[in-house]
Amino acid sequence: MSSRPLHVTFVCSGNICRSPMGHVILQHMVDDAGLTDHVRVSSSGTGDWHVGEHADPRTVEVLARHGYDGSRHRAREFDPDEFDDIDLVLASDEGHVRTLTRLARTPGNRGKIRLVREFDPEAVAAGTLETGDPWYGDREHFARCFAEVEAACRGILHHVRAQVDGRFVDQVETPVGSRGADRDRHTDPGQP
Repeated sequence: MSSRPLHVTFVCSGNICRSPMGHVILQHMVDDAGLTDHVRVSSSGTGDWHVGEHADPRTVEVLARHGYDGSRHRAREFDPDEFDDIDLVLASDEGHVRTLTRLARTPGNRGKIRLVREFDPEAVAAGTLETGDPWYGDREHFARCFAEVEAACRGILHHVRAQVDGRFVDQVETPVGSRGADRDRHTDPGQP
C-alpha cells in the first residue's frame, strides 16, 4: 500500500474562481481534521488564460469573509500527466468533466472524475450538480458559489476521511476467515 497522501484536486476553467474556493476550503477542513499528512489538496484550470495569477479578488474576498485565506493562490493549468498521481478529480461543471474525460488516458483515470457537488446530498436531491461560474456575475454570485462549494467540501471531507481510514485498515493484517477480511472496503454510505 502506498504511503503517499491521498491527492484531491479541484478543476474549473481558469483556476481563479471555483477551483481555488474548493482548494482553500477543503485544505482548511483537512488541516482542522488532523489529516494534513494524509491528504494533499490542489487545484487547476482546464485553460491557461490565468496561469501564475492570483485568484479573482472577489474569490479572495468571499473566502476572507468566511475565515479562509485565498491570498497565496496562484493559477495553474491542469496537466494530464498528473492523473496517475491524483485519486479524486473534482470538476466544477459538465464542460470540465468532458474536457477531463478527453484528457484521461485510461478507464481508471476517467473513473476518478466527479462533479464537486456530487458530495452535497442536498445538491444531489435537487439535481443541481454543477457549480455555476461566478466570474461574469457580482458579489451575490460569488457568495452563492462559495456556499455551494463549502457545502460540497463537507461531503468531500467525509469521503476523504473514509478513504484514509480504509488505507489504515488495509495496512493491518487480518487473520484469514475473520469478519474484517470479508467486509466491503472503501465504501462511503450516502455517496453516489
